[in-house]
Amino acid sequence: MSLKKINNFFISYIFIIFIVFSFSVKTLGNENINKKITNYLHSIKEFSSGFIQSNGKTIEEGKLYLKNNRLKINYISPSNIIIIITEKKGMYFNQDLEEVQYFNPRKSIAKIFFQIFFDKYFFNDANFHEKEKSLFISKTIIFESQEYNVTIIFEKSPLIIRKIQIQNAGNITTYSILDPNFNPILDDGFFSLVNPLIG
Repeated sequence: MSLKKINNFFISYIFIIFIVFSFSVKTLGNENINKKITNYLHSIKEFSSGFIQSNGKTIEEGKLYLKNNRLKINYISPSNIIIIITEKKGMYFNQDLEEVQYFNPRKSIAKIFFQIFFDKYFFNDANFHEKEKSLFISKTIIFESQEYNVTIIFEKSPLIIRKIQIQNAGNITTYSILDPNFNPILDDGFFSLVNPLIG
């Protein structure tokens, strides 16, 4: 299992989780736009989207699903990999290799996902600015002595998440958000942590 892949994905998608469950963001100005973003965030109950992940050398594609404090990441190209995360348990399923591994999300960047629910000040030091037709929210995260600069990019009109960029040690990973759906039909079994190779 690539723990680095899980960590990198969570460094990015904890920000989407923040968006979905909408704790307040302290901005540098323009209260009307901040209010618009807050209202947008409060309207979201469930979320799914496609994504394209690129680091300048490789490209990966997949789907992301969120509901009830659970996250499911489904890579579909070039490898078929499913990652499901809850507060206490994570599952990595490589469909190509028929390999299942369980891991403790508290020992990965995934733990920040859960801090969002308990620390309402977590995003108080986030920065906000506008540029042309886009809005930007940025924050620096320190994890295991590594500094990660994360930027979320919104389209302004209509207000839609479009891209997330992570910069670490001179490397930039970009997650482009495709076809966001704020009303997906996702049952609880969709996020099951039961070993898919058994039964």
